[in-house]
Amino acid sequence: MNELTEENLRLSTAERQATTQNGELQQRVTELEDDLAAARTSLRRMIRDENRPQPAP
Repeated sequence: MNELTEENLRLSTAERQATTQNGELQQRVTELEDDLAAARTSLRRMIRDENRPQPAP
């Protein structure tokens, strides 16, 4: 019975660690998605500015 208790404790600890790591990774994904959206917006703005006719000198 002691072996089962120890294994249960080990698995519970591993599950908590995996849950914590999952939360951290989900946060990182959200940050990277936000960065990607900002980069895309910036790139669109740059392309739009380059395609505007330039005023005559």
